[in-house]
Amino acid sequence: MQRTSRSLRTPFPFSSRVQKDLNAYALSAAAAGVALLAATQPANAEVVFTPANHRIAKNQRLNLDLNHDGIVDFYLINERLVSVTEVGDELSVRPLGGSLTRNAVWASNRISYFAAALPVGVTVDSHAPFHSTQLVMAFASHDRTDGYLSGGAWKSARNSFLGLKFHINGEVHFGWARLTVTADAHKQEVTATLTGYAYETQADTPIVTGQTSGSAKAASPVNPASASEPVMLGMLAMGAPGLSAWRREESSDDNGQVSVR
Repeated sequence: MQRTSRSLRTPFPFSSRVQKDLNAYALSAAAAGVALLAATQPANAEVVFTPANHRIAKNQRLNLDLNHDGIVDFYLINERLVSVTEVGDELSVRPLGGSLTRNAVWASNRISYFAAALPVGVTVDSHAPFHSTQLVMAFASHDRTDGYLSGGAWKSARNSFLGLKFHINGEVHFGWARLTVTADAHKQEVTATLTGYAYETQADTPIVTGQTSGSAKAASPVNPASASEPVMLGMLAMGAPGLSAWRREESSDDNGQVSVR
């Protein structure tokens, strides 16, 4: 005897009123689900990168607005210093902001008034040794006592990075700025070029130096702990460059080094 599956294939005939109620319920449930998903979906972290080629000339201040909101976040300053005993250039970075929303720069752990020159691949987050004061990057000068001097972690930095912390609408964000710097003691001259900068759009989210898109985790960051020399672009850090706050081209005592500030 041949079996039939007609009863399995034929839908049960609901009344038009029941069918209308079911359709209305399905639409309401779908709308509620979409609203719930929108309410619980976290904002995606996104890195915004800005390429640049800005030379910071002698006696010039470059305004750095990381997120292009019209608010200057940092000053990059190349100033000529002249005194009775000394003449030369000094490159520094100055964080801006209010008393409660003061921006900050990753500083050397050993000498806090110098900015660290970070290699590519370093995680910039809340654990970094940030300082909100103006920090020296590099200097080149001639002193009557100590002769020709140059120093700072940035004195011969090529495509190194500043680690930055700044505020957007009162919330902390992290970023970086990439520069190439040369300090020539015999010319008493510091030359610097800003070659790019980036920031993380999501508050309190790490960024990796050199990262231009994606997430910090996907960027395979390294967290340096200690080192004495910067690592060139393209190399992974074995430790924290920039902890060696400065070096001189010619030997001199500690008092001579500090007096150049």
